[in-house]
Amino acid sequence: MPDLIIKPNSATGNKLILQDQAGNAVLTTDDSAGAALGGNLAVSGLSTLTGNTIVSGTLTVEGTTTTIESVTLTVDDKNIELGSVDSPSDTTADGGGITLKGATDKTILWENDTDSWNFNQNIETSTTTKVKQKGAFMQNSFHQSWVMGG
Repeated sequence: MPDLIIKPNSATGNKLILQDQAGNAVLTTDDSAGAALGGNLAVSGLSTLTGNTIVSGTLTVEGTTTTIESVTLTVDDKNIELGSVDSPSDTTADGGGITLKGATDKTILWENDTDSWNFNQNIETSTTTKVKQKGAFMQNSFHQSWVMGG
């Protein structure tokens, strides 16, 4: 099988363009250097990459739904931003949080009306872990209900 050689076309501004059978551009680069040498790469339609793929620089994914099918997702950054919109507010944050799928959803969600995080499942700590409220340790729930109940 002969080698496939792709050459830039000066009529297209030296862009590399791959087209489907209908003539639609499915892969273009901003110049003849292409993505491998730092040019911009545009891919339209469904694309599949096999093997390991490394993206250097900033990766921006635009779309309604982004699906990651991994067993483990590892993020080096210690801060994950959710609800990053042009003008963030407590209203745009309302209902945002984390959902763990199970037989029923397990959620940690922000509720603007109550200005609080809401857990839909119990929170259990070890016997040596304490919960603080504004720097002071809270008493166990039995003690709190006894004192508050009078």
